[in-house]
Amino acid sequence: MSEPVQPPPLAEAVELAAPSPTATTPPTVSKVLVGRLSLGMLLQFLPPGLWTVTLSTYIGANTESSGNGMFDSSFVGISGVASALGALASPLLFGALADSWFRTERMISLVNIACAAMLILLCSLRNQWLFLFAMIAYYQFSAPALTLSYSISLRHLAKAKNYFPVVRASGTIGWIIAMWMVGSIVPWWWGVPSEKVEASLWPLWLAVAGHLVAAAYSLTLPETHPLSRGTSWRNLLDGCAKMVASNPRLIRFLLVCFCATICAQFYTMFANLYLNNIGIKHAATKLSMGQMVEIVCMLILPLLLYRWGPKRVFVIGVIAWIVRYLCLVFGGPAGLPLLLVYTAILVHGFCYVFVYITAFIYVDHAATPETQSAAQGLLALVTSGLGHLVGSLFSGAMQSVFLTPAGVDVPPYDWRSFFLVAAAGSAVSLVLFWALMGFKREVMPGQMVHDEAD
Repeated sequence: MSEPVQPPPLAEAVELAAPSPTATTPPTVSKVLVGRLSLGMLLQFLPPGLWTVTLSTYIGANTESSGNGMFDSSFVGISGVASALGALASPLLFGALADSWFRTERMISLVNIACAAMLILLCSLRNQWLFLFAMIAYYQFSAPALTLSYSISLRHLAKAKNYFPVVRASGTIGWIIAMWMVGSIVPWWWGVPSEKVEASLWPLWLAVAGHLVAAAYSLTLPETHPLSRGTSWRNLLDGCAKMVASNPRLIRFLLVCFCATICAQFYTMFANLYLNNIGIKHAATKLSMGQMVEIVCMLILPLLLYRWGPKRVFVIGVIAWIVRYLCLVFGGPAGLPLLLVYTAILVHGFCYVFVYITAFIYVDHAATPETQSAAQGLLALVTSGLGHLVGSLFSGAMQSVFLTPAGVDVPPYDWRSFFLVAAAGSAVSLVLFWALMGFKREVMPGQMVHDEAD
């Protein structure tokens, strides 16, 4: 898996960081506060980075006749259903509880303890469906932990939100540290090959410790009391209905986003397994290069949005997905094919930031102040929820056809055909974008520049 997709608050921060002729010097804020919030964000991203990246390798090592034979031929893809279901409802539920009843820092601590408990349960299970249900339960707590971490940071940086990208970037740094720990540091410390560590349960046990540390540290974060503001499903649904009804163009954009995020699961769920399968050492560490590029892309995104507009930036992101999968189609363990594999890893930043973050900024601008929360929730439902859910099932079906067919003792791992399907799916998304949205520059939703308007 790759870094969790929970970008709505970050979209707000990126927008605020964009050049503005009326911009003033941001209010001063305590560096100690920024440091505390940054460390909290780092610790929140560290545990999922320790185990979700290598999950596909663990599943692949125990599929059909391999290892303990616990998983069937499509389970790598199916396991992605867990994170998709976690993005559907639980962030809203726990957010409402924090808004109305509980202090946010205490809520973050509780959900981290619950995450640790679910991972301990995962390590003891030997039935794939119980394993899947435990994963689904884990993400019911893990997804809210991320959104609550965003919320507490934005609350305490309310008058200086330009500092939020620094705090959020710490989360990506935590993800990178986790990948280095599993892919290089732990194998070096224990003197074992990296692929053996990544195919074992040790990443999950390390994540248990990570969640417990995050739970303890969250109690030291600034006190964040409830706002005494109830959040209801009816208010959310009414806001979504009003926004969609008043903006048919938004419906078309949401459809494009749904299709674009389906094929993301082919990389998110299978990248680590792919690298280990073709014999690339320290696979998790190598994948972290994509997160490094992601940080750079976040820094340049405001400028690109200002120059090109969100539609064209989004299109570049979709094209990056096509380029990535074509590189993997022709990639290999040595020579020029190996260079193509590294190229596929490095374009991660463009794929993630230009598609997911740009989409949230675009939809946020399409909403009114009264419907902004509904807009962010709706897009999260369409992309991280439904898009990833369909993508997980689709990639799992392709796994059972091309990678680990049922009953085949030596799995063929036909990666070329597998990634070719993903490239074709991404190309379909690009064509759909052209048909529904066009490629003309758009400053923000519905605001064409004069020389490029229809």
